[in-house]
Amino acid sequence: MLSNIIKTFYDLFQPQPERKEPMLNLVLPFIANMLRDAVVDTATNFGKQELSKHLDKLPPDVKKALDEAVDGDNSHAHKSLLDMVK
Repeated sequence: MLSNIIKTFYDLFQPQPERKEPMLNLVLPFIANMLRDAVVDTATNFGKQELSKHLDKLPPDVKKALDEAVDGDNSHAHKSLLDMVK
């Protein structure tokens, strides 16, 4: 379910010929931070395990795009989405 939500956001903001890459670069850090907050709020390892399982179900290019967005966000030192929630 979570992987479907992530994929939907990715597909929605996938660069189109008339749209440029910056749109995707703006939205992916927001999504990553939203997912991080959801996991941190659970205060258990269950959320982290669930997020990990769902991220493993994502297409490799979607997971790579999320991790690159997290890595490129200068507001923190995390290198990937899973790194953010650990």
